[in-house]
Amino acid sequence: MIEGKNDILAYAIENFTKFGSKRFSMDDLAKHLGISKKTLYKYFSSKEELVQESLTYYFGKTLSNIDQYMLENPNNGQPLNTVIYIYKQGLIIFQELNPSFLHGLNKYYPNAYEFYSKIKSNIVWDIVNPLLKKAKELGQIRKNVNIDLVCSLFLARMEETVYSKDNLFQEYSIHELLDHIIINNLRGILTLEYLQTNLLD
Repeated sequence: MIEGKNDILAYAIENFTKFGSKRFSMDDLAKHLGISKKTLYKYFSSKEELVQESLTYYFGKTLSNIDQYMLENPNNGQPLNTVIYIYKQGLIIFQELNPSFLHGLNKYYPNAYEFYSKIKSNIVWDIVNPLLKKAKELGQIRKNVNIDLVCSLFLARMEETVYSKDNLFQEYSIHELLDHIIINNLRGILTLEYLQTNLLD
């Protein structure tokens, strides 16, 4: 039963990610929800507004999870643990998102795609980058490592990696992908001293 705007957004993003934002229409949404299209337009002035707000709703939950984790696990001496947690959340998102959904955003809903891109960028540069720099200050990452370059080369490009093969998520678990895409790359920039006393997982 639909009780309000958030119910509409939750159902919309579920179907957008499954069928694509272009293919799943306002008519489809209204029909599946058992409401009139006119009711939808009371909440959203356009399809693009609906798509963008559904993205806001979807990523808002993930960002809230990250904030909650960081609040409960300050990891002052182990910032890398937080980085790993963040990328695990990212893999869960990419597992749920259909690549065609993101392609459709870029093609048909540029404002929504720009919003999505900004969220990804903010996570990398406003959250992960400072955590890595803190790890470097703590002597966990080698002094000659350029943190900004690390973020640019692989941490900001995880989407390209996970979607490089259609069935990657069917062949490998989230844990395996996290280990090979993120953790192994992090191990490559760590100091020998840190590696000898800490196991990233």
